[in-house]
Amino acid sequence: MVLTIKNKVFNRTTSRVLKKSALSQNEPLRKHFNSVSSTADFISSESTKVEEWWASSRFKNVTRPYAAIDVVKHRGSLPANTSIYPSSYQARKLFNLLEENFQNGTPLHTLGVIDPVQMSQLARCENIKVAYISGWACSSTLVGSTNEVSPDFGDYPYDTVPNQVERIFKAQQLHDRKAFLEASVKGSTPVDYLKPIIADADMGHGGPTTVMKVAKLFAEKGAAAIHLEDQMVGGKRCGHLSGAVLVPTATHLMRLISTRFQWDIMGVENLAIARTDSCNGKLLSSSSDPRDHEFIKGIIRESVVPWSEKLIEMEGKNVPNASISAMEQEWYHENELFTFDEALAKQLTAGEYETYKEKKEDLKIKLGRTYLSLREMKNLAQIVAPSKKVIFDWDAPRTKEGYYMFKGCIEAAVRRSLVFAPYSDMIWLETKTPDLEQARSFSSEIHRFFPATKLVYNLSPSFNWSAHGFDDKALKTFIWDLAKEGFTLQLVSLAGLHSDGVSFWELANSFQNDGMKAYVEQVQRREKESNCDVLTHQLWSGAEYVDSLMKVVQNGASSQTLGTSGDNFTETQF
Repeated sequence: MVLTIKNKVFNRTTSRVLKKSALSQNEPLRKHFNSVSSTADFISSESTKVEEWWASSRFKNVTRPYAAIDVVKHRGSLPANTSIYPSSYQARKLFNLLEENFQNGTPLHTLGVIDPVQMSQLARCENIKVAYISGWACSSTLVGSTNEVSPDFGDYPYDTVPNQVERIFKAQQLHDRKAFLEASVKGSTPVDYLKPIIADADMGHGGPTTVMKVAKLFAEKGAAAIHLEDQMVGGKRCGHLSGAVLVPTATHLMRLISTRFQWDIMGVENLAIARTDSCNGKLLSSSSDPRDHEFIKGIIRESVVPWSEKLIEMEGKNVPNASISAMEQEWYHENELFTFDEALAKQLTAGEYETYKEKKEDLKIKLGRTYLSLREMKNLAQIVAPSKKVIFDWDAPRTKEGYYMFKGCIEAAVRRSLVFAPYSDMIWLETKTPDLEQARSFSSEIHRFFPATKLVYNLSPSFNWSAHGFDDKALKTFIWDLAKEGFTLQLVSLAGLHSDGVSFWELANSFQNDGMKAYVEQVQRREKESNCDVLTHQLWSGAEYVDSLMKVVQNGASSQTLGTSGDNFTETQF
């Protein structure tokens, strides 16, 4: 009874002590919110901290359309420094690498990885400083909750790539701990397994709040940077497929702002890459943004039945698909497509068209813009040639879904990138061929307005590199030549996928007839000769690291019986 009473007394006392301790720890927060004025003081203080953070060199070239107080009001009552995200540390590492290489005109080049094995081998390459995770690779090899592999249409669950990032980042952390323990015992320098991860966020998978959730997932799961492309949700395609649908410039700008706002709320320094597919894009989801008007194409014939109307009519009559396809080709053959300026060149005299172009440039300068809306361009044409009726119809060629025809070109990519640049950390130009001259012209235009903007280039396996006139010398120097033009970050997006495919195909093809001879010749001997650490896969997986953990928690006991490196440890054969 006495013991019970003492325990009760002890429990009550302990409870009071713990409660008092908790109240003491929360005292600064409690004091902030016991009145309206103290809440305002807290918001003011935190806003000042955010402004000081934004004034750091990290954000010297970043524009935000919102204020620090907007961030603080949406954070809640916990100060930002109560949550520390490893991805933000990795982002600082990435930022410094980019700054150094940009200043030196050297590349930060890497390969896309699809699993922890490839990540660990990449990390052992001293001159490869970052890792890349592709949405295409995730779509075709690892699709989270659905387990449905498919082409890169961005139609998988939006946590798919963030979950792959988490898988790779956790593997990085394990190998980092393993290497650090080994270095601490041997007195050596550990391999840097913590290569900052750049990941594919596709088109953000939805509206502003969805984009914010996706950005949050990436930051939570370990991505130092993500890239967002200006394609439409539901109309997304791999950048090297036809049929991609672009969104208005303003829509993609919203995605970049949403991403930055989410990360500001979290207090992280992760990097946002703005990718544009407008160099190759042929469709536009909406004409709502006047910045896109100069690139929307229409027809110059009057009283033409719109293609979408003809299509609906044929579908209502159950016309066979083959006939519809033939009619579509015939319609677009009869109704040639032009931008508004191209349409004017066809309908005005040479002198009138030159006058129009001069007035157009003058008006842009007067308005302080790089663009004119269709309405403004039509007004100028009317002034230049008042007696002529200019025909231009961009609605007639629209698709059944309502998409406009778009003139994808380098000028469109430049225009969009100039809008995106202040709100992003890097600009990615997606191309359909590896073209140094095209890259140089793009870089020149961007850097004329934003000299500090770093550029990104996809060294895509979709290109038949041997068919583009590269000899061995040009292939070897291409990455370094691009870097001199400001394309600091360069990546072979699907390198992991292709290397995995070709190496395993060669092994399987030989193994079916040569058995273990094929395995030893094509795998084991090559691992040993090239110093590939997966040769001893138990050690690679961290068996010795786990042994060390067990010795600590067991005070060294059972190391002979439970240790993984005992008499039966087969890797002593190597």
